[in-house]
Amino acid sequence: MSYSYSPELKAPQKMPDIDPGKAAMAGMLKILCLTHQKQTAAFRPPEGLACRKISVQAADGAQIPCFVVEPESSDDPLPGVLMIHGGGFYLPVQTSALALGCEYARGLNARVFLPEYRLVPQFTAPTQLNDCMAVWLELQRHAVDPSRLLVIGDSAGAALTAGLCIGLRGRACPQPKGQMLIYPVLDDRVELYASYEKYADACWSPKATKAMWDAYLKGADESLLPCLVPARCEDLSGLPPAYIEPQEIDVLHDEAVAFASALQKGGVSVELNEIVGSYHGFDSDLSSPLVRR
Repeated sequence: MSYSYSPELKAPQKMPDIDPGKAAMAGMLKILCLTHQKQTAAFRPPEGLACRKISVQAADGAQIPCFVVEPESSDDPLPGVLMIHGGGFYLPVQTSALALGCEYARGLNARVFLPEYRLVPQFTAPTQLNDCMAVWLELQRHAVDPSRLLVIGDSAGAALTAGLCIGLRGRACPQPKGQMLIYPVLDDRVELYASYEKYADACWSPKATKAMWDAYLKGADESLLPCLVPARCEDLSGLPPAYIEPQEIDVLHDEAVAFASALQKGGVSVELNEIVGSYHGFDSDLSSPLVRR
């Protein structure tokens, strides 16, 4: 099936239907992860920015690596941004995420934290969310302004972003002043959304979505589902304002729109910005005029 992709974007590549729950995929996933880790180790930020790596202790004592992208010189405290990467819960930080982190660090004059949360299938939910929570609490100790805090997540990272905001609600700690959800993963009930059929042949597939959720939620306590699967949270009141960006040609499109509506019904301020002609992962091409805008 052909789709009307924007001419300002490179043609999308079909993402493989990886099932992280299958033992046969273990070797391929290991190679993918090692490849991305080598690439990020070689990453060098543009002039005026610095990139370093810190270690954050999770609630269970594990050490979580975390990239920090920041201006080389600026007066503290800076705005703090927690940027939670996507990758189906099974891929680590990629260079495209670090490049976007640099855009936010420069554009907002901010300190941006990108956690290397633990991955499926070795670790299942709620490990990933707990790791991001640990980094959220840690970033408060790195000269950030508690009145200027933002959480950003794309794809599976958006599920963790929305879940983090739900989990932080009412806690005695600094709260996000906003959440950004980019082509967000939000609901494991894919049968509810027409976009899964309409865009089934686009770059991210229904099969990949189902496999991702099955691996992530394997053995998860049902009481945690409102945080792990944000669309299952019945009370969305009191959450930070949201910018939600569905891509027009994406199986995830309809759940993003539905979540925006649910937030608004809960009294949350929402900016819904559908990018016409775009696809899942489109923003990795920072040279595109559409992405720049």
